[in-house]
Amino acid sequence: MRRFIIAVLALAMLAAGAQGEENIRKAEILELPEPMDGEFAILTRELDPLIGPHEEGYLFEDGEKSPTGYADPSITVNVGTGRIYDTWYMYARVKIADPNQIRVMTANASLSSNSSVMGHLLARRVQAVVAINGVLEADVSGGSSYAFVDGPVLHQGVWKRPSATVSASKLANWRARSGLDTLVIDDAGDLRILEASTWGETYDQIMALGDAAVNAIAFGPALVVDGEPRYGYNNRQMATHRLAQRMAICQTGPLEYLLITSEGPEDQGSKGLTLDQFVELLASFPDIQTAYNLDGGSCATLVFRKEDALWAKINSPKNGKSRNLKDIIYFADAWVPNGEEATE
Repeated sequence: MRRFIIAVLALAMLAAGAQGEENIRKAEILELPEPMDGEFAILTRELDPLIGPHEEGYLFEDGEKSPTGYADPSITVNVGTGRIYDTWYMYARVKIADPNQIRVMTANASLSSNSSVMGHLLARRVQAVVAINGVLEADVSGGSSYAFVDGPVLHQGVWKRPSATVSASKLANWRARSGLDTLVIDDAGDLRILEASTWGETYDQIMALGDAAVNAIAFGPALVVDGEPRYGYNNRQMATHRLAQRMAICQTGPLEYLLITSEGPEDQGSKGLTLDQFVELLASFPDIQTAYNLDGGSCATLVFRKEDALWAKINSPKNGKSRNLKDIIYFADAWVPNGEEATE
């Protein structure tokens, strides 16, 4: 069945290419260049030295004003585009040298804060090479902010939910609530999917990982586990059957990732994808081992360089609509060329 789906997808992509082949760009993982004329900075789960991308690292194709990739000895990025089900999608293949280069950043240290900003501004704050939205959306219209789900949240080794000050009765009530798939990014840079019936069980699983657990976010669902695509989700909260913008973070190998987002019906020339259609798109990338669904809709944000703007939202280029975010997942630089200094 999986081979049949991939074959159908290949035919669909070929048909799409006939309509707009000039806009389709296939991207593979770029290997890390050999270290020369510089040194690696030290990153920890607590510390990102905020080196930021280097001008000479950007890769341009002939005649293009915006780069299609980036490469230095600590990180490579290669941006691709494609089309499926009358919908454009964009993806970035990322390879890093140090697991501490995959990180989570929030607009404010407190999840209860109303603070939220555009994704590209959060990415600029941490001088990310490439970044995507996380799972916390800000509802600025009502003056409040919230997470769609209230599962465990661990950011760079610091617990945000449950908090250390929560009362015993509230903690017991929270532990008993029905849980959803949770993503853990561990100290090896691997994406782990935790599945449990309650938030309490998920929290216990994360705690059992000890210091190996660096980040944990609850949203989901899991879209690919151990290389096997998952179909048939029926969840109104995640709008599984609606044609919409989608976003996922995927792992394709040790310290190798694929960040992928599809356009939606608000984007000119795109219809949007149901969640099952999005999984079919992921299945067309046979090297994906793990894929986790992130917040979609207008929250779907892929930040990279666009022309002279080092931090810009590059997906959905014909749609100016964006939504403020409370968190991003980003990839930091760890290379300091000779003559430059890392800031702290």
